[in-house]
Amino acid sequence: MKNIHSGAGNGSKTTKIQTFAALSALTWGAIGLTQASAQQVKQLGDFGWLSDDTRSAAGTDLVGSTLTHAGKPGQTPTGADDIAISSQLSFVDAPAGSAFGAALRITGTTSNSGKSTISLLDLGSGFAPASDLLSGSFSAQYSWYQDTSLSTRTLAFRFGIQSTNFAASQSSFTAARSGESAWDLVLVHLDPTPIANTWDVESVSSTSGLWNLYDQAGNAHYTPPGGAISQTLAAWALDPTFGTALFGAGAKITSVQFGLGSSQSNGAAYVESLQTTVLNGGNQVQFVPEPSTGLLALLGLCGLVSRRRRS
Repeated sequence: MKNIHSGAGNGSKTTKIQTFAALSALTWGAIGLTQASAQQVKQLGDFGWLSDDTRSAAGTDLVGSTLTHAGKPGQTPTGADDIAISSQLSFVDAPAGSAFGAALRITGTTSNSGKSTISLLDLGSGFAPASDLLSGSFSAQYSWYQDTSLSTRTLAFRFGIQSTNFAASQSSFTAARSGESAWDLVLVHLDPTPIANTWDVESVSSTSGLWNLYDQAGNAHYTPPGGAISQTLAAWALDPTFGTALFGAGAKITSVQFGLGSSQSNGAAYVESLQTTVLNGGNQVQFVPEPSTGLLALLGLCGLVSRRRRS
């Protein structure tokens, strides 16, 4: 389920001062200065949002010294990888029609071996019991933009789950990809009907929205169907193999992610907000960087015009 929002302007005829003042108010309001309950992620690292399992075009894992959640065994984190990560996960001015005027851009690489992922981890008690995903009150909505200027790709929204068998699944196994040590099963939702080059609000619940199921790379404990089966969370709960593992007592949500997966070469997508009942107390998370230099200059001009009119 989804809806579309556009950036239609108004045609009122105001003075220059009123126009600049209105623009200033709209701009600063849009980036959330008046939304105290919203959580504003302005750069990688804010409120724990960092890179996980991000790979270069050559398929090399990027493990940054400051921008990666979890390292990779045998790989030394580097500042060079931070720079590479920043080119694939960047905070930028948003395409026209954005609710905030700015967003997180997730960029694929020139090869299907690449991958770009931003995630939030809770390795303690988790964000919520995984069974909360089955509640009638569960919902998640995210606003995103499919950029088809190079290639048509679809943003993935994911919940990483520590299953009821997490301890057993990690016995004699070491996760080889950044962030995968936080979960042993991951539910992946792809917007089934993305509308190109338009801001699209995608909504899911326990009974609406289809999910695929994957496990950790190289771990033989589970053999999930991957992309072969897409079904609702409620249907996964009834699955004889994975239902109890995913949602039984003790299973918990430990990772929330957005990304362009492997085989998504030359793609790009923007995400500007996420709101879900299992994160941030149900309040919206806004991916809104600081205003661009051009915008700050425009707001400065607003003040200059106002001063000249008063003098």
